[in-house]
Amino acid sequence: MQQILLRLPIPGTERVLTFYGYGAMLCLGFVLGILVAARRAKRLGQSPDVIYNAALLAFLGGLIGARAFYVIQYGEHFSSAWDLLKIWEGGLTYYGGLLLAAVGVIGYLAAARLPVLYWCDICAPSLALGLAFGRLGCFMNGCCFGDVCHPGWGIVWPAGSIPWLHYAEAHLKGLGLPALADGGATAGSLAGALAAVWQPPSIQPYQLLAAANALLLFALLCAMFPLKRRQGQILFMFILLYSVSRFFEEFLRADEDPIYLLGVGGLLKSLGFAEAAARLPGLTISQNVSIVMAAAAAAGLVWLARSRRPELRADFVPQPAPAAKPADDRRPKRRKDKRS
Repeated sequence: MQQILLRLPIPGTERVLTFYGYGAMLCLGFVLGILVAARRAKRLGQSPDVIYNAALLAFLGGLIGARAFYVIQYGEHFSSAWDLLKIWEGGLTYYGGLLLAAVGVIGYLAAARLPVLYWCDICAPSLALGLAFGRLGCFMNGCCFGDVCHPGWGIVWPAGSIPWLHYAEAHLKGLGLPALADGGATAGSLAGALAAVWQPPSIQPYQLLAAANALLLFALLCAMFPLKRRQGQILFMFILLYSVSRFFEEFLRADEDPIYLLGVGGLLKSLGFAEAAARLPGLTISQNVSIVMAAAAAAGLVWLARSRRPELRADFVPQPAPAAKPADDRRPKRRKDKRS
C-alpha cells in the first residue's frame, strides 16, 4: 500500500523526482531473476553472457507486450497518448509480457544457434521469481485488487487508493449519486464525505496470494530442475502450472470483467443463439488465455515425452557459448623482429 516510495527535489528546479513502489518491485524482480538464471548457467558450465543478452531482449519485449496487452484490455481508461506511457503507475499484463518476451528470447537463441529449450529451462524459474515481485508491486500500487470477502480475512484499503475508488464508485452508483470519475468539485466533496462516513468492504488480498503462489512455483521449479528427464520440461511445467493457478486466481479478482469462453458467446450470438450465449459461464480474458496456454503446455510435454531427438535428452550438454573476449585479446599480435 505504498504507491510512492520516495520524492527527491531536483536542485535548481521546481520538479520532483518520484520513485514508485510498483516500478521498484519490477526492477528488483527483474535483476534478481537475471542473477539467478546467470548463476544457474554458470553452474552448468555455460556462459552467463547468454542470459544477459537474452535479458535485454526480454526486458524490451516484455515491457512492450505487457503494456500493449493491458491497453487492448482497458483501452477505454486512456484519454491521451501520454497516459499510454505511464507504466510506473501500474498497468502491465503478465501474459502479454511473457508472450512478447518469449518471442525476443527465442529469436535471439535461434539466431545465435543455441539450443532454445535448454536455455529456456535455465530461465523458467526466474520467470516465476520475477512474477512474485511484480505482484508485490501490484500490492504497493493497489492495482489487480481482489473481490469482496468476509471481514477479518481480507484487507480494507485506505481512502483514495485504487480499490477504495472502485468500490466507492459502486457504492455511489447504488445510491444514484454521480460517479467520482466525473471530476469537479462535486466529486471531491463526495470523496471527502465517503472517506469520513463510509466503511469500505474487506476485499481479498489477491496480490499477496498471487505473490505467494509465484514463490511456490519458483521453489518447485528449482527443485524439479535436477530431476528433469527432457530439455524443455521445466519451461512447459512452468507454463502449465502457472496457467492452471492463474485460472483459479482470477476468481478472487474484481478488476477484470468476465467475458464469454474463448469467444464462443459472440459466435453463438452471430448465429442467432442469443439465449444460449447468455447461459454460458463468464470468464476473464486472463482465464481464456490460461486455457489456451495450459493446453499448449500440456501438448508440449507430450511432444517432449514422445520425441527421440538427442538434443532433448536430459543428459544433453551443448558446447559452451563463447564468452566475450577482453579488448586486449582482440588486438593483433605484433611480430617480433629477429635480428642476427
